[in-house]
Amino acid sequence: MRKCRAMSGPVASRARLGGVLLLVACGCSSGEFTSVAAVYTTHGQALTCSFNAAVNYRVRFGPTAVTVADFNADSKLDLAVANSGITEVSVLLGLGDGTFPAAVNYPVASYPFDLAAGDFDRDGKLDLAVATSSTATTIDDVIVLRGNGGGTFASAGNFPAGDGPNSVAAADFNGDGNPDLAVANSGSNDVSVLLGNGNGTFAPPSSHSAGSRPYSVTVGYFNGGSHLDLAVASFGSSNVSVLLGNGAGDFQLAANYPVGPSPQAVTAADFDRDGNLDLAVANSDNDTASVLHGRGDGTFAAAVNYVAGNYPSAVTAGDLNGDGFLDLAVANYASNNVSVLLGFGDGTFQLPTT
Repeated sequence: MRKCRAMSGPVASRARLGGVLLLVACGCSSGEFTSVAAVYTTHGQALTCSFNAAVNYRVRFGPTAVTVADFNADSKLDLAVANSGITEVSVLLGLGDGTFPAAVNYPVASYPFDLAAGDFDRDGKLDLAVATSSTATTIDDVIVLRGNGGGTFASAGNFPAGDGPNSVAAADFNGDGNPDLAVANSGSNDVSVLLGNGNGTFAPPSSHSAGSRPYSVTVGYFNGGSHLDLAVASFGSSNVSVLLGNGAGDFQLAANYPVGPSPQAVTAADFDRDGNLDLAVANSDNDTASVLHGRGDGTFAAAVNYVAGNYPSAVTAGDLNGDGFLDLAVANYASNNVSVLLGFGDGTFQLPTT
């Protein structure tokens, strides 16, 4: 059975194809079906949106996250996939026409659950930071794979985080020009912040309390300032924790906002076009996506819930029908599909199509 377990990060625009590419990491715990699905819109009119049939690309066991970047500097977008059922990361180098060759797999020391791209050693070549969770014989770490600029990678070191790293985001939290990392740790109920040294290494982590069992972390300017903030979806406490940054790599105590039960993913975007970032959250236990409108001062209005598919596990935002308004795409684990909620541009959304 095909299980769409995660859809991460950006919706990548392909001007050459005149559409938008959605990427969904699909797998099952036994590894019977393991792939990344690429789905292109055909850009419908106004309030409509249609998609071509998915094209599946085989990776390794239990893919849970995919990120998009140009790893070999050929101006064509590539894919990196975290395979949680085996200690490997898959990289698929794009051909520029919406297709991908066979994956190349890179071993890591523990089971990867999420990954983020960034130039962590500032050599002009993209690297990968991989959030890995432990077993009896492995450890909880962030593992850095250093890119050589040609689309290949080599292990560059392991860096401690909290207990059960489940999600990682890369950004410059202290304004020194070096990419840093924020890691959501589902076992220790916190977020680890690792400040980058600019040479591919990171300082020891600082810990910031979040809700219970944080599953996902995203980054944005939520209080209208110049300091990056964090939003964390916490599966166990059914809330989103917002941690406002001070610009030096430290964060205020979390402010918690209720959402639907058992949120698994959060993303930030300006859905109502008021200049303030809003939040969208995938709630796995009541089949909804929550939208929280940002006020621009670091606070958010109460969540508004929209119906999605069965057991939403991930959410991303993009203009999927070319009308200038941001839409939502929600990956549904149990119904094996993606729900598309087209935005009206005022922060509200249509009923989903799948």
